[in-house]
Amino acid sequence: MAPIAADVADAALMVEALLGPDPRDPDSAAVAPAEERPPASLTVAFSLRWGLDAPVDGDVREAVERGVEALERAGARIVRRDPCWPAGVTETALMPLQHAGLAALYGAAFRRDPALFDPDIAAQIERGLALSGAEVAAAQMLSADVARAFAGFFSNADLLIGPTTPCVAWPLTKLGPETIGGQPVPPRAHAVFTPLINHAKAPAVSVPCGTGRDGLPVGVQIAGPRGLDRRVLRFAAVVERTLGSQGRGADA
Repeated sequence: MAPIAADVADAALMVEALLGPDPRDPDSAAVAPAEERPPASLTVAFSLRWGLDAPVDGDVREAVERGVEALERAGARIVRRDPCWPAGVTETALMPLQHAGLAALYGAAFRRDPALFDPDIAAQIERGLALSGAEVAAAQMLSADVARAFAGFFSNADLLIGPTTPCVAWPLTKLGPETIGGQPVPPRAHAVFTPLINHAKAPAVSVPCGTGRDGLPVGVQIAGPRGLDRRVLRFAAVVERTLGSQGRGADA
């Protein structure tokens, strides 16, 4: 959970109130103090597909590449480099954690009255109720492998940027886009680039980066090492300033 704000400064203000360990939360972590390194000294890796075999719409690719070129012209040190994920990482392999979590939270209510739930959520709860303990444990171990792999990536880079989503918004009447990059895709293909950052427990922020077809907004996601939330936000502010009116709004 994180703020959705009008700009990076507002997001950073809210994040400052949220940062830091909490003894009541075993997953909370210490956050590094603000660093003195200027953003221009950082090595920022750019990956169009975040190291995944995932299609990207042409208008999203062009908008993000234009944004990256603008950052380079402004003095950012950009390198083309993909993260390397553990073998077998797919959304399907990790989804048991989501399904099991939904089943744990809402399984009893679902059994009492399935009609209370949206059909898509109901289907996920059903899958969660049917999972074995071994399937959930395998997904947990893969999630931990994702975190280790992502931490290792930052031995050669300070930040990683790429598209937030591989497509712009689709019609409200549809659960998701039917095609991306000219290829038929499953319902959650639009969300392919964000879940792995969550599994890595790493900070990330999405900043607008121009528009695609029909004037719909495109986002660039900026991710960094765990605990370096402030580094991510400082560079996000640079992106916002560099892209001007394209860089309004932030989702940390």
